[in-house]
Amino acid sequence: MKISRYLLPAVVGTAIVGALVGTCRVPASPGIVISEGALSEAQIAEDKSGNGMQAPDSAGTAVRDTVRISEFGLRPDTGEDATGALRRAIAAIARSGRPTVLRFEEGRYDFHAPRGQDDRASVAARLCGLQNLVIDGGGARFIGHGRLTLFAAEECRNLTLCNFSLDWQRPYITQATITAIGDGQVDLAIDRARYPYRIERGRIRFLGDGWVREVDPESYSTAYDPRSGAVLYGTRDYPLSERNALFRGEVREVAPDTVRFFGRVDRKLPVGTRIALYHGRYLAPAITLGSCRNTRLERIDLFHAPGMGVYALRCEGLLLREVSTRPNRAEGRCFSCVADALHFTSCRGMIELDGCRFDGQGDDALNIHGVYIRVAGISKQRRRLRLEGDRFPADKVFGVGDEIWPVHRLTVARGESRRITRIVGRKGQQLEIELDRPLDGEFACGDFVENASWTPDIRIHNCRFGRANRARGILLTSPGRVEVFDNRFETAGTAILIEGDVNYWFESGAVRDMEIRNNLFDNCGTSASNNGGTGWGEAVISITPSFRPDSETSPVYHDRIRIHDNRIRTYDRPLIHARAVGHLQFVDNRIEQTSDFPSSAAQRESFRLDGCRDVLIAGNRYVGYDKPDVKTFHMKPKDLTYEKE
Repeated sequence: MKISRYLLPAVVGTAIVGALVGTCRVPASPGIVISEGALSEAQIAEDKSGNGMQAPDSAGTAVRDTVRISEFGLRPDTGEDATGALRRAIAAIARSGRPTVLRFEEGRYDFHAPRGQDDRASVAARLCGLQNLVIDGGGARFIGHGRLTLFAAEECRNLTLCNFSLDWQRPYITQATITAIGDGQVDLAIDRARYPYRIERGRIRFLGDGWVREVDPESYSTAYDPRSGAVLYGTRDYPLSERNALFRGEVREVAPDTVRFFGRVDRKLPVGTRIALYHGRYLAPAITLGSCRNTRLERIDLFHAPGMGVYALRCEGLLLREVSTRPNRAEGRCFSCVADALHFTSCRGMIELDGCRFDGQGDDALNIHGVYIRVAGISKQRRRLRLEGDRFPADKVFGVGDEIWPVHRLTVARGESRRITRIVGRKGQQLEIELDRPLDGEFACGDFVENASWTPDIRIHNCRFGRANRARGILLTSPGRVEVFDNRFETAGTAILIEGDVNYWFESGAVRDMEIRNNLFDNCGTSASNNGGTGWGEAVISITPSFRPDSETSPVYHDRIRIHDNRIRTYDRPLIHARAVGHLQFVDNRIEQTSDFPSSAAQRESFRLDGCRDVLIAGNRYVGYDKPDVKTFHMKPKDLTYEKE
């Protein structure tokens, strides 16, 4: 078989996932062997509610064993490393193969990465092939030390994690306060006890549990208002110095716990402004889930993580209830996780968020998407493909039996689906697959494939998205049924971003049925786009796939997005920015003008529509908001029905 070779230019940048769920092996611990712990189908009682989730206190059998972590020699508040005891407990539960509750007592438990290990993430507890397990923290405080993932679950079924908080003794972010600022220098007060540092030959080094790092030039230096704790209006990623150059230059200690940085100051922020200095981005998620089914996370506070809070890959059925990222105010912090609070890739079934809160994280609160994988080779018979991930390993996305959509790179249109019948081979980022029937003749190298079997339905309700988190509220791309209702958005960037791109992140999932209703959008976009779209979104709701229409007959990418019965309080003009959407509705919403922030958005129209079809704007009520207006591109008059209020 001859496979042609065609490689697109590589995308420069850090991959979205810093730590994938790996091979399920027990970390070194003498005498422990984790078994599959499998139950028969008859022992596993499925929830009949229709969402694929079990009730929180049901185990799939009549009786759950209760195992206490104290039985493995671990008590709270001792300061000892709890990692070994947790691993022994998990191993014992795995050997028993019985539905189990593992209980902690209330108090503090410390988990340490191996001493001196900072080049890769370690895992405190791997949960492999376990079924009907509840890990109940009982109000415990789990404290991480070093580059660490607390729980990495793989191929688990009916897993519940609940009732604990998670923080790091020394976060991978340093918080500072501006005490003086002038041309070419800034003085920052840094609590050395909480955020240790040393100065060597005029350069500053920040110290952690087994690590020494500078300010990461690829990360951020988020500025916070000291009174509200929100991201400071209009500041975005590098408020003082582009690419954090100031913080990597000459340094001098001018007073105890006060450091003077010398260099170019791009913007003079107010004295008292708090600054978060990042020491990396995707270093380690707090919790990872891989190929799990029916997973519940409940009543969990994530005060910090060295990367994302929770990352899930190819999971089926996820329920998160009262899971929050928020700054640890007891430590005087403005920040929480380093990256996204929640990030779910190529999942299916129902993903539900209920009563969650998000604030202070270093990226979006929630991102749910599939993956576009590039075709690097096609066999002569057009049944074998060599796939190569630009941002993501192809073998993590596809499996035997999965249906795929061929996707043309120019139109990003889905072709007729095919089924994967065989994995021919794997090598690095590449995966060679065989299909049940040949691809159409127009499909070529450089096009993409998308997994049609792993696309979730989504319900997000009773959640709050705060203004202290960097970037956007939620990013959603899925062709499943998507509902966003009864939430409150107070985001520094756009509240809801609906993308899909084959240019940079390669996140797939063109929308086919999305409803956004009964939400409160409160002054969203306070640090978003006043520079033409390179910020954190163009409007309260932004729909911006990478596909760009070029005529009045261009196809759409997203379809059937209904935005209705929401209350929108806004200090600025843009309400909707939409590109390549079919059957878009914005109806029966209440828009209230505020004067809480200065108007600054680059978009000056209420609605900016590019290449959209069958748009309806009607029945909206405007209170104090100047006459709404619409600007269209690549659209015919019949594409828009606009009832002017």
